[in-house]
Amino acid sequence: MTLFRLLLIALVVLVGSLTASSLWLYLRTTQDYLSQQLAVHGADTATSLGLSLAPVLQAEDWVLAGSMVDAINDSGEYSLLVVEETEGDRRIARQSVFYGEDTPSWFRRLFPLQAPVMTTEVSGGWVTVATLQVQASPARAQDHLWQLTKHLLWVAMVLAAIAIALGALLLRRVLEPLQAARRQADGIRKRRYLRQPELPRIRELRSLVLAMNQMVSTSEALFKEQCQRIERLRQQTQLDADTGLGNLSRARNRLGQLTKDREMAGGMVARLHLVGLDKVELARGVDGEQTLMQQLADILNEWVLKLPSARAYRTGFADFLLLLPGSGPSDLAQWESELRQRVLVALRQWGGQRVLLVANTYALNANPVEVEAELEGLLSEALGHNDDSLYLLGEAGAGGGYSLQQQEQQLSRLLSQAPRLLAQPIHDRDGQALFEEVLARFHDGERWLSPGPVMVMVARQQRHQTLDLLVLDTLLARLPEQRPLSVNLTVESVLDPLFLPALRRRLQSHHGQLALELPERAYLVEPELTSRFIEAMAAMSVPVWLDHTTPAGLPLLMQPGLTGIKLDAAYTRDTQHDGTALVEMMVAAAHARGILVVAEQVEDAGLARQLWQLGVDGVQGFAVLAPRPLGPEDGPAPV
Repeated sequence: MTLFRLLLIALVVLVGSLTASSLWLYLRTTQDYLSQQLAVHGADTATSLGLSLAPVLQAEDWVLAGSMVDAINDSGEYSLLVVEETEGDRRIARQSVFYGEDTPSWFRRLFPLQAPVMTTEVSGGWVTVATLQVQASPARAQDHLWQLTKHLLWVAMVLAAIAIALGALLLRRVLEPLQAARRQADGIRKRRYLRQPELPRIRELRSLVLAMNQMVSTSEALFKEQCQRIERLRQQTQLDADTGLGNLSRARNRLGQLTKDREMAGGMVARLHLVGLDKVELARGVDGEQTLMQQLADILNEWVLKLPSARAYRTGFADFLLLLPGSGPSDLAQWESELRQRVLVALRQWGGQRVLLVANTYALNANPVEVEAELEGLLSEALGHNDDSLYLLGEAGAGGGYSLQQQEQQLSRLLSQAPRLLAQPIHDRDGQALFEEVLARFHDGERWLSPGPVMVMVARQQRHQTLDLLVLDTLLARLPEQRPLSVNLTVESVLDPLFLPALRRRLQSHHGQLALELPERAYLVEPELTSRFIEAMAAMSVPVWLDHTTPAGLPLLMQPGLTGIKLDAAYTRDTQHDGTALVEMMVAAAHARGILVVAEQVEDAGLARQLWQLGVDGVQGFAVLAPRPLGPEDGPAPV
């Protein structure tokens, strides 16, 4: 119960008690006054009637005396009229019982009116001839008291309602700083920094408002400082200054992580080399070379979005490395010509000469050093050719993979049957499971496939929603109770407004059971659409996690509705080398916003302990537990 409601109830009770007490006291006072008036009326009547009866009774004309008493009794204002002789004999007695015509019986019992019997002596000369007793009837007084009570009750209720309404307005006004303070506290948690511009006149509330405003300013300054430190670290240790792309150190870390990524299970690695870049710098100066690098970075960033999880790095003065996890030779062959053409056009506009692209495949658990050495050999071979634009594929890639038509047929088989679902838990430092991520394995009739190659085929045929809904429907059909799970969505589905209604229909009956993981790439491609998607899920109370988070995705921490982030494995593995400060700052920035942090693909127990020391909330990977079948009906499935 809120403080406003508690105080409002107290106000209602207080006003009601005061109103009822005041009404009760007023009615009791009026009751006593009316009883006194009845006594006075009876005494006056006894005196005047006694004087009128004196000459009649002196002449002993009891018949006329009875007529006179009857005339008064017929008025209905008296309940008792008795004339007794001096010896005590009742010669005239008139008694009537009248009740208020409009007064309910319960009110007569609650507020009774009793008129006393007034007695007077009737004298004939100096001799008392009779005794007269008169009692006034309370009927009309009782009706008057009842009508007065009803009128006062309505007036009291109206006044009480007005008093309560005014009191409620006053309470709301007085408590507004407290409500604003609560909104400020919620705002800090949701990454919204609110301040109260007006200071209340109440001293205690004024102190509270000043303290909350100071807290908001401190939290905002701390978060901005953390973001600035992260950006500086990112620029110093992770990025190439001219292009904003990852540098050689980042590329090698990423390649090492991909060779151990069981979800991707291999892929393609390519090296882009520019011939004549030194002439550009000599002819156009450093500014010209930097402008060209910015153009090339835009081309590469746009091109890598065509393939899932692909990334570009600048690894030397004239060299770029392209990592294409899950892709095969046919996938690269579909897009490489466009890339070389665009790069060659930009390069020649600034005075460059040639563009060389060499590529090869890598397998799971491959040696990253050997992969780089193979690319270096291919580049040496390509430099011996005279082509302005050349694409050279290594022997390992030239002899493997499926044709585009074969991949289309294979994808149709994969999406025609429900996948096998695995669950991999995320544990905190105490060994308790925070939740479990759902992993999918697909079978094409001959072998099991990891999501990486399937995602590439899905991207080519634009069947992202089909894949996401297939996995989601399979999961919802066997969703275990009281077991928090998360499921991944593709970038294209997150950014497609038509996907949201289908997702709402499936999740509306599973509140609190399922969380969604969004790739960071979705935010990098369309920040606004990604923010709208998170807001829509927050409105449905569906937790949302940002998957594969890098420093580039940290601005999304400002987005309300984000539950947590999962750090990209290339950054968490850096904690064993020189990336401790960056991971620590990413964790601090998330925690400053009340957002949880999970490190994924952790396969070393020592690394897991180090990450917990850095403050991560959970660790996921073989260092904790390998994926397990989601349900017994799945049976054993390949990991």
